[in-house]
Amino acid sequence: MPPAKDWFYGVRTFAASMIALYIAMLMQMPRPYWAMATVYIVSSPFVGPTSSKALYRAIGTFMGAAAAVVFVPMFVQSPYLLVVVIALWTGTLLFLSMHLRTANNYALMLAGYTLPLIALPVVDNPLTVWDVAEARTEEIFLGIAVAAVVGAMFWPRRLMPVFDGSVAKWFSDAQVYSQRFMSRNVARDEVSALRGGMVATFNTLELMIGQLPHEGARPQTVRNTKELRGRMIHLLPVVDALDDALYAIEHRAPEFLETLAPLLEATDQWLQSTTESAPLERWRTLRDQLDALQPAGEALDDRHTLLFSNALYRLGEWIDLWQDCRSLQAAIQCESQDTWRAVYRHWRLGRLTPFLDRGLMFYSAFSTVTAIIVASVLWILLGWTDGGSAVILAAVACSFFASMDDPAPQIYRFFFWTAMSVLFASLYLFLVLPNLHDFPMLVLAFAVPFICIGTLTVQPRFYLGMLLTLVNTSSFISIQGAYDADFLNFANVNLAGPVGLLFAFVWTLIARPFGAELAAKRLTRFTWHDIVGLTEPANLAEQRHLAAQMLDRLMQHLPRLAIIGHDTGVALRDLRVALNLLDLLAYSPRIYGVPRVLLGQVVEGVGAYYKACLKAGRRLPSPSGLLMTLDRTRRALNGQGLQDEDDTRLHLLHALAGLRLALLPGVELIGGTETEAPLPDGAPL
Repeated sequence: MPPAKDWFYGVRTFAASMIALYIAMLMQMPRPYWAMATVYIVSSPFVGPTSSKALYRAIGTFMGAAAAVVFVPMFVQSPYLLVVVIALWTGTLLFLSMHLRTANNYALMLAGYTLPLIALPVVDNPLTVWDVAEARTEEIFLGIAVAAVVGAMFWPRRLMPVFDGSVAKWFSDAQVYSQRFMSRNVARDEVSALRGGMVATFNTLELMIGQLPHEGARPQTVRNTKELRGRMIHLLPVVDALDDALYAIEHRAPEFLETLAPLLEATDQWLQSTTESAPLERWRTLRDQLDALQPAGEALDDRHTLLFSNALYRLGEWIDLWQDCRSLQAAIQCESQDTWRAVYRHWRLGRLTPFLDRGLMFYSAFSTVTAIIVASVLWILLGWTDGGSAVILAAVACSFFASMDDPAPQIYRFFFWTAMSVLFASLYLFLVLPNLHDFPMLVLAFAVPFICIGTLTVQPRFYLGMLLTLVNTSSFISIQGAYDADFLNFANVNLAGPVGLLFAFVWTLIARPFGAELAAKRLTRFTWHDIVGLTEPANLAEQRHLAAQMLDRLMQHLPRLAIIGHDTGVALRDLRVALNLLDLLAYSPRIYGVPRVLLGQVVEGVGAYYKACLKAGRRLPSPSGLLMTLDRTRRALNGQGLQDEDDTRLHLLHALAGLRLALLPGVELIGGTETEAPLPDGAPL
């Protein structure tokens, strides 16, 4: 049973839809049901999403209507050319919308499929295109205005508490995830589930952050939410690097375990204490305890001491990162307007840069274009008077789910619930409406089913089906100022929609049968290409941009690897290889002579290894020559003449250690006679 707040939303949205319908009928608009349907499309339980969707739907509708007014008179004499223009318009705006990952992508996508929605029904009478475009714009604007006003006045709910709840869930998973690795109590299934939950929660935050300004969130609060998300993304690779460092201590330098154990215990106690608050004093105390254990520069010549130093460095990274995340969470919860200050500072930290697989995006848009063209040609050849509705819904379905790896199941759901809406609309139109004589009776007839169905739209698992039922039922009934229903006309017009969706489903099965596996393979190859590209000259800004983009790609890669049943840890290792390479590239210009030459050889060797993996189409064993080069470089950095450059030397040694552990997990930096096994495939190519 839905909670009371969901019932409030169902009643409020139904009331708004009836108000919009009444105003549209009072103003004698030609299609008042568009205003009613728009209320359900735009409405959300929260103020921010409702306001943002209202704004972007208004923009998209205006753009699509304007395009219809321009293109239909120009190309109506050449129907096939008009079809191509409509398909290209829809596909182009769909492709552009996929470059945006916040609510503003809705404006471009809507503008894309609004053109066929207005243009196709008037191809037989192009002189009415202005009237249809004007009417649709007015009725949709009316629905938008009513939904926004009613949503803001009655039982408004802010999105910020939902954001806080999602962040709290991420912290809960992240705390257990970190504790498992630091306590060396790692169960693969548990940490995989925790990692998947963290990634899923992280990915949902982007859309919410984009909607917070629409409900009046203060600029500093919005900046803090972006800063928090920008640090959350670093936690997985930082914990993974810490895990490898602790594993190396356990198996290669166990004499340091007793020294490290009190610090790990203190860190765990501090971690648990941050659930309530994260004062800087406690962080400084723990940091001082860690810094006191850091070996002197000359002691790093010993390979076991270097492993211990690397473990301290990775633990320090995690402590600083966790402190920042917790302090940001506190600042967001109390809506502090003070400028937030970080303790985790790294040259690679920068603004998150979205990674876009433009190849797949273009193919998705192209398949939508071809679907519209093929459906339109079939419509023209069959001479089906109302077949334009089939093309319209095919375009809408292909656009809605174009960004998904496997859109066919969702398009089938679209087909099923649209077919059910035809049935519901027929029952209303031919059994209920003939017995109604005024608007209050119409409201009563709609109240119970529409309120119940509207209440269920709040729950994500019911959202798509219930929303389609509401929108399509109200549209298929085609409520007018006077009752006028003909069964044959109703069937001819409204059965075209399910036919178009069935076509879109079959077309998608044929054109896009790949699913998540292809996307995972492509993301693996993109990562390998980027690592190979690190051998090319670049400045720090470009390298920072690349690091941010690779982190964003990881958040897209991990869910797909989990879907197809591959180990997500291997993608994390590839990322750590790239991040440690970037550190080598950033600090190597500060030294000269043989060490710098050897560092260049390390970078080239890693690039050559991944180039070989790309050529072979699979992950190859780490080459022994590269491992020997890593060892020679370490010894060169420990040589005379570099002791005065302890800070640079320390960063380079830690980067070399991290690179060595990422390339071959479980084996420390120093080369030896150990038997080395290749990594399992993350996504076989």
